[in-house]
Amino acid sequence: MNKLLPFLASATVALSACETIVDVDVPPHTPRLALSYTLSNQTPTAEYQELFEVRDLFVSTSQGVLEPKEPAGRKDATVELLNDAGQVVEQFRSKGRPGFNFSTGRPDSLYGYYVPTRNFVGQPGNTYTLRGSAPGVEAVEATLTLPARATIETGSYIVSSSNNPVGWNNAGRLTCSILDNAATIDYYMVYARVLDRNGQYWGTVQYDYNSPSNGNNSDISLNRYQLSEARSLYNQYPFSDVGGNGQRLIFSNDVYLDGSRTTEPAFIEVTVSSLTPDTYRFYQSLQRYYDTDGNPFAEPAPLFTNVRPGYGLFGGATDVTYRIPL
Repeated sequence: MNKLLPFLASATVALSACETIVDVDVPPHTPRLALSYTLSNQTPTAEYQELFEVRDLFVSTSQGVLEPKEPAGRKDATVELLNDAGQVVEQFRSKGRPGFNFSTGRPDSLYGYYVPTRNFVGQPGNTYTLRGSAPGVEAVEATLTLPARATIETGSYIVSSSNNPVGWNNAGRLTCSILDNAATIDYYMVYARVLDRNGQYWGTVQYDYNSPSNGNNSDISLNRYQLSEARSLYNQYPFSDVGGNGQRLIFSNDVYLDGSRTTEPAFIEVTVSSLTPDTYRFYQSLQRYYDTDGNPFAEPAPLFTNVRPGYGLFGGATDVTYRIPL
């Protein structure tokens, strides 16, 4: 045993001699308020907030890249929405969401989420400012003007003869034609859901990633005319009218319908959202960020922000809907 100890000691010295210690200068970090909120021209009912979760107000604080703690939202922020006359038209209150912290016995354990208290509805063409503050960080603000409504010319859904990936025969091709305004540069996103005969939510319209007709889905494209998912931050696909300004924009995707097994679907409701330029830039940068997939050799993909002097997005979306009978 005494002969083994000197051997281990000498091996440790040899291995340590092979190590190279590199000092990396970490830039100082000042915690700042970070928030995300998208104003629309829809009344923020409970149904709307559940459908468009990605538009809900979320508030947190930035942290350094080497900080070991998990990022978390904060529930002590004060956020207000002001019109162009400086009047407060909307205020928010903290409302946590159910999470994984069941030990406390409280259903709300994910904080940082906020809900509006006045049910304010944004008006296209009007300018709004979002202001946020919280203890220990500098106050932030951002300003936008809600864009005009899009003009949906036609919409159609053609049932496919093949079954969809979940075994139903509710597969088909969803098409929507947008008459683009030649006088402005415009940005859009398209969403869809299924309603029953009473106009109640029936289910989702899922983009068919396995369909050859949807194009080369393995390729990276930052201007995809592709169906977005209102509840998923990972599946927001904005597109612009660059290259087709003033022309008819044809959105056409293979999809499948997934929903209730007890009632029949009756309508597909298509929502075309006209976006502010900053909203488009943010989701474009988010696509680039996700497409790097953690690759350390990829080009840097910083997220766009329009919240100053903090981080995040104050977005704007003007929605128009079109119902397609099934």
